[in-house]
Amino acid sequence: MKGAGTMKKTQEIIGLPVFAILDGKKIGQVKDLVINPEEGKVDFILVSNRNWYDGARVLGYKSVMGIGEHAVTTESENLLTTINETANANKLLERHIELKGNRVLTNKGNLIGVISEYIVDEDTGAIACLEFRTAEDESKIEIIDAKQVMTYGVDVIVIKHEESTEVSLQQKAVEAEKLVSPVAVTAVTSSEPTPLATPTASPSAGSSDGAAFFKQKQRQFLLGKKLIQDIKDAIGNVLIAQETVITEEILDLAERNNRFIELTQCAR
Repeated sequence: MKGAGTMKKTQEIIGLPVFAILDGKKIGQVKDLVINPEEGKVDFILVSNRNWYDGARVLGYKSVMGIGEHAVTTESENLLTTINETANANKLLERHIELKGNRVLTNKGNLIGVISEYIVDEDTGAIACLEFRTAEDESKIEIIDAKQVMTYGVDVIVIKHEESTEVSLQQKAVEAEKLVSPVAVTAVTSSEPTPLATPTASPSAGSSDGAAFFKQKQRQFLLGKKLIQDIKDAIGNVLIAQETVITEEILDLAERNNRFIELTQCAR
């Protein structure tokens, strides 16, 4: 029994202590949630202990009894297994699919923002909806119903085109102004839905420029923020300490060590 349909933000789950009811003891802390991208749900909870990289363990979501305000509960510590002992968890982790910090792309080819949070059904672990910071205004947060999601990918989350989630022609003009020439912007804002004026670069180059633009906006958004927890490298050493103020050098360090997405999750 869990929460009778209660919805939980991941920030309400990650960091909670995990207690085994029969053992009557704390058996770890929620480090992260392991997503099954095909089914759109949480399959495992990643549980850390003091020796995080030596003793990484997973708890099947079906074995979670409850997710409360102060703790996650399970029946027994015996339900925890190491990552290597759980083939399904290992395969999912090896795919490196992260939701927070990932970009949102419509199936019409428009990048509309960056995921900042997602909400799961406590009973089933199913992802109910995702929150994203819009591309045109990072202070504005909008919500995507999980039913709109077509693909949870490594580089982008693809959603179905809907008028409520597509940027308007005016918003497209603002975005286009930063990416293409003023002539192209005029084409976007004209009364008829004519295509953008032909750019000098090839289509593939335009796509690359768009991706670079959103990555740069991510970096600008993170500058000056602080880390709320340590970020560790692949062998368990502290790479970037808690309370570190994020600078360009810190962002470069995180990217070189494949920790950029984790950094976006820990910045406040």
